[in-house]
Amino acid sequence: MPVVEETPADHEALEPAESGDALRRREGVSRGLVRLARRLIRDAVHHCEHPEDADRTEDIHQIRVQCKRLRALLRLLKPVTDEKIIAEENTRVRDAARNLADFRDAFVAGETLKRVFDDAAPRRVRDAAVLLNVRPGGARHKGDLAAILENLARDLRRVQTTVRKLPFATRGWGALAPGLERSYRRARTSFQKCHKHQHKHFAETFHEWRKRVKDLAYQLEFLDNMDRGVLRRQRKECRRLGTLLGDDHDYVVFAEHVRDRERHYEHLATFQPVRKRLRRRLKELRAREFALAFPLFADEPEMWIAHLEGLWQKWKNPRRAEDELETPEVPLAVGAGVPELRAVTTPATGGKAISGKKRPSLPPAAKGQS
Repeated sequence: MPVVEETPADHEALEPAESGDALRRREGVSRGLVRLARRLIRDAVHHCEHPEDADRTEDIHQIRVQCKRLRALLRLLKPVTDEKIIAEENTRVRDAARNLADFRDAFVAGETLKRVFDDAAPRRVRDAAVLLNVRPGGARHKGDLAAILENLARDLRRVQTTVRKLPFATRGWGALAPGLERSYRRARTSFQKCHKHQHKHFAETFHEWRKRVKDLAYQLEFLDNMDRGVLRRQRKECRRLGTLLGDDHDYVVFAEHVRDRERHYEHLATFQPVRKRLRRRLKELRAREFALAFPLFADEPEMWIAHLEGLWQKWKNPRRAEDELETPEVPLAVGAGVPELRAVTTPATGGKAISGKKRPSLPPAAKGQS
């Protein structure tokens, strides 16, 4: 049975300075999540049907971003609603957006080549581009793209119809906590795997980490009205890490393209500077990735979600939070680590106390994680 939440009218729900792209303090969680899904779909469909530029590069980028946000929202809902429906709609969005990958990759290949040779003479870039069969900006097949965008808009409208009818097994914080903890746990586990295999250059491992970090960043965006301090900084750090991991993925894919083309020009040394620069850039990039990730994923998932719940209760019930708050809050892991943590009790849900421990240099892998 769907849980019906009592919510005020829309004009009462929107408070001053609240973002419409995040949950609002006076609206029910299920109502807010459905509203956000419809908003994301509406924006993606708008870019499908109303071009912003001649080659549709910006439209393709915006559509892909909105589809990723939508999939992150569906994953957030998965533990508290019909998993089968969520899986089907997630697959529908993924497959629809995947048809734009070739158009995006053609553009990224040219941009990656320019980044690799950002301090080189333009002629050197052009010479390498000819041999690598790369055109900066990428080719566009307007007829194919128009058909893809038309089909994508149709599929997104189907998802919108389904999302409006989703049943929720719980309400309030209980509708958010399982999905958020799952996303944080998966991102943290992926980080540990990448750190363990950082010198083995496993492209798929880093690509998986990137997807998990992006999911977490998008889901934290949905809580943007809740906390303007530590939580927002953590979300921004997640986005920075996701951007670095995106560049990492572009470099790895481009390196594979270089190796494929190199087989056709074995007698030339033209690709040598490309490979050398790619290796150096990738090494520098991964050092920055891990420097960002260590403080972000220093907390155990249970501790991270317990503190998040405290922020939620304080936001939803500010007067009650002031009366009941007796112990100092444990800050989220952003920036410098905290040498020792005091015991805290999970707010509102009656969770068990978490005993204080010194933070390890690398968080131990959690047992039984998927």
